[in-house]
Amino acid sequence: MFSGIVEEKGIVTLKKKINEGYTFRVRSKKVAKTLGKSDSVCINGVCHTVTTKNKSEIEFISMHETLKKTNIGELNVGDEVNLEPSLTMNKAIGGHFVFGHIDNTGLVTKVKQIKAREDEDSDNWEYWIRIERKHAKFVIYVGSIAVNGVSLTVAEVTKPKGKYFDIKVAIIPYTYNETTFGTMKVGDRVNLEFDFLGKYVLNLLASNPGLKKVIKS
Repeated sequence: MFSGIVEEKGIVTLKKKINEGYTFRVRSKKVAKTLGKSDSVCINGVCHTVTTKNKSEIEFISMHETLKKTNIGELNVGDEVNLEPSLTMNKAIGGHFVFGHIDNTGLVTKVKQIKAREDEDSDNWEYWIRIERKHAKFVIYVGSIAVNGVSLTVAEVTKPKGKYFDIKVAIIPYTYNETTFGTMKVGDRVNLEFDFLGKYVLNLLASNPGLKKVIKS
């Protein structure tokens, strides 16, 4: 389990095709030191298991199923990735509960920089992401969503049109500089994980029709 608070940007140093999918190696100045073999690590929002490591690099395998559902297979040597080690019992949860199980990918359709109006203010950025309509029930205004492993608040939701709808998320300078949002551009595919609490509630209501009547009453 993770919190969606990225601790470091890593650099992909190896991408090797294997029967199971790909082996990746990522250089890390901070996170690699805290991880051991078989530990879980969140890579761009996707939970992976560390297969080998040293003080500055970790290796992991992305299976075919993961490659189909995420953007991990699009990574190349030199690319940056968001890194977060798994939560510990005494660690603060700064974002929201993130499991590293990607629901789908979305497409960045617009990036807008909002310039500071006053000297004491700072620049911010708005990102619009297009998502398949079937997931609209999992997204609510000011609800939580993980985008490439970053815990964010949904700032705006459009009404579905055709097969898709769009959401807007706002990025502060710290997040822009300390995650891969700083290099994200229109046309990029991003990993999405919707808030698991909402998914469980919807599943509970769907399997217990009588519960809906109790809630309405």
